[in-house]
Parts: sequence; C-alpha cells; structure tokens
Amino acid sequence: MTEKSISSDCKIFVNRTLNMNSVKLIGFDMDYTLATYNVPVFEAKAYEILKEKLIHEYNCPPAIRDFEFQNDFIIRGLVIDTETGDFLKVNRYGFVRIASHGTKFYSFEEQKERYGPNGIDLSDSRYYIVHTLFSQAEGCIYAQLVDYYDSISEKVNYRRLFLEVRKCLNDAHQEKELKGEVAEHPEKYLIQDQRIVDALIKFKKFGKKLALITNSDYDYSRKVMEYCFNPFLKVPWQKLFDLVIVAANKPDYFTARNRYQKVDPDTGLLSNFYGQIEWNGLYQGGNASILEKHLNLKASEILYIGDHILGDVVTLKEAIGWRTGLVVQELAEEVPILESTQNVHQQIADKMAEKERLEDTSLELREKMWLKTGDRRALHDKWEVIRSQLTKLDEEIRELIFATQEGFNKNWGEVMRAGNEISRFATLVERYACIYMAGVANLYYYSPFKYYRSKRRLLAHDPDIDIV
Repeated sequence: MTEKSISSDCKIFVNRTLNMNSVKLIGFDMDYTLATYNVPVFEAKAYEILKEKLIHEYNCPPAIRDFEFQNDFIIRGLVIDTETGDFLKVNRYGFVRIASHGTKFYSFEEQKERYGPNGIDLSDSRYYIVHTLFSQAEGCIYAQLVDYYDSISEKVNYRRLFLEVRKCLNDAHQEKELKGEVAEHPEKYLIQDQRIVDALIKFKKFGKKLALITNSDYDYSRKVMEYCFNPFLKVPWQKLFDLVIVAANKPDYFTARNRYQKVDPDTGLLSNFYGQIEWNGLYQGGNASILEKHLNLKASEILYIGDHILGDVVTLKEAIGWRTGLVVQELAEEVPILESTQNVHQQIADKMAEKERLEDTSLELREKMWLKTGDRRALHDKWEVIRSQLTKLDEEIRELIFATQEGFNKNWGEVMRAGNEISRFATLVERYACIYMAGVANLYYYSPFKYYRSKRRLLAHDPDIDIV
C-alpha cells in the first residue's frame, strides 16, 4: 500500500527519521493507546463521580449537582492558571492566544489588557497543562466551580480548589471507583477495534518483539485487554506480547531504579524477584534501564508508543533516548478537516499575497504624498481606492478563516495550532515525538520495515516552494 492511498485519518506523521529496520522492540501504553475509550461517555462518568466526591469529601455546595458536563470545553494542550482560574491556549513561545476565566471567555480587549505582549512562564508551578484526554472531566468541573463562586461573589482560593479537584480524580482512580465501572461495563466505555490487533499481529509476524508497558494494575489491564483484544485472537491476549509490565509508574519508570516484581498471570498475586527479566514474562514496576540491560537492547532499538506527551514521550526521550510515537486521537477528526479545506487555505494565501502587494503600493503613495511629489489630490484618491480594496480583502480573508475553523473545537480551535501559529502542545510533539498518529491502528497500513522520513521544513528565508 502506498502512502498516497492511505486516508488522511489513518496516516502516520513524521518529525524525526525513523528506520523501522533497526527497531527490535515496540512498546505500547494501554489506556488511550491500545485500548480506545469512548471519551464523552467515560469522562461524563468521571465527572459525576467527581461532583459527589467534592460534595461529600470537600464540603462543596450540593448546588453543584446541577452542573452539566461539557465535553467540548477542555482540549489537550490547554494551560490552567490555578492562581486565577483562567484557561489559556498558548503558542510555542507561551504567548496567550485565547483565554477564559472559568468558562467565560475574555473579549479581545480584556485579554490584551490581562496578558499584554508578554508570554507566560510555563515552568511556574501555578500552571497546570492538560496533557491527556483523561483531564476533560476535572478541567470542566474546575471551570464551572470558578464560575459558581464568582457568581455568588464568594472569595475562593482558586489554587486550593484546583488541587481538591485533582485529588478527587486521583482518588477515584486509586479507589477503583471509576476503573471498576469500566471493568464491570466495558461495552459502555471501551471501543473494540480489530485494526489495532491486526497491526500488532502484523508486526509480530515480521519479527518485531511487542511489549505492553502500562501504569494500570494487572487486574484492570487484564479486563480491558480481554475485552479489546480477545474477540480478535485465537489465543489469550497475553500470548500476543513478548513482555507485559503493569503498574509501571511512568514517567518514573524511565528515570528511577525501581525493582521488578513477578505477577502470577492467573491470580495477579505478586512475588519478589531478583533475577533477570525474560521474554514472555509478566512483571510489575521496574525500570527501563534494567529492561535494556537484561534483554540486551540498545535505546535506539526500542520504539515506545503512548498518548501522554509528558509521561510517555518527553521524559522518555530526555532520560533514555528511546524512539517515540504519540497517539493524538483528535487527529482522526482534525486531519480530514484540514484536507477538505486545502482549497480554502490556498484562497487565503492568494488573498494575503494580493493584500501585501496592495499594501506595498499604498506605502509608495504615502511616501510620495509625504514628499509632496506629483499631484497630491490624485495620489490621495488612489490611496483611498487601495485602502477600500484592503478593507474588502480583510473581510473576505476573515470569512475564509472562519470557514477553515468549522468542525474544530468551537472554543479553542485546532489542538495543534494557536491561531495562525503552532500551539505549545504541537511544539512538544514536534520536538519529542519521532512519529505521531491518530491511533495505533494506523500502523497496520505501513510496512514493519518502513523508513519514516520527515518533511523538509521551510525557514523564513527559504524560497516559497511546495514541499511534497
């Protein structure tokens, strides 16, 4: 299958050259990577659990039971200012492009006054960055709580409020209140996709070792994988993998020196372990350094694919240098939109070029009027005509830009862009992810021996040429 014949939502995008011939082991995260969640349904359930825990454990007013989940308010890459209750979409340099206080969006003038020309320091602990789709429920309810306390004019510590919401969600995961619901009713929360299974079978058939490395415990992982994988396999899902590591505690798995424990595949019981980890083993915890050493692998021979830009990609790349792949589920919807509006983007580019030509002519006329060369009245009339043409062009360009945004998030736009610039999230993807895709299923459409090459990127001084 040639790449041109692959539909846009099934493509793999390349930031850094990756020769799959040199990759011996492909590791996968589970949640939102091998296991695809029904995001609106799962996050709606998490939202309801959060509301009750906030009422019963943190004395939030019962009135919050009337809150309704908005599944389109939070997108990946948003920055939450926990000191102010503001939500920010920022570009690669940290400049704020869209902002809201709670769910109430600032006007252009309000945003300009509040954030001005300066970027924000994202290393400051006051800023929390939404790295995963698991954050939709907590982000939504935090924004609504900000609205609520503002509406009753009650002074509130926004940071403490955010930390309470965060702890509630973590507790819901730890106490298995949320994951227990998924395990009991997987058909409600998980999406079976045979292409994912077929992709892994294909890679295994052509000699690649496969590993599952997940932060979920074995009991939950087993139930999720049985639902998502077993219907498409003739053997239990564990047989598909050459190595299974649960409760890995990423990103510490890539930086710390935790020991492995053995897991009994039938009972899930743990036992201390002091020997070498081996192929076809089932383990808990551990660390990447031991994996490389015991399995005689180099960092360049391992590709790891996950959905969390920080926990699965950034830390891994900086700490140990494995090759990296990122799953950005949103691209399944966004890339086809970009493809379908290519002609509109071309119209915008053409009109922008026309605008620049008219602006240059306008500036020449202003210079002549300034120097009082020629018929000043005639020059002024020509300048007025051009100014009118520019106003009309601006309106046309504005309408075309609106047309290109249809189908993206109505509040924040594209995940990978902040206005006309790339978003901070996209900057991290570009820098740390060797490849990225909408889903693991996309691997099925490519050869296990594929040589992935990145596109040539244009610099400001490069000639304007189309890069194929």
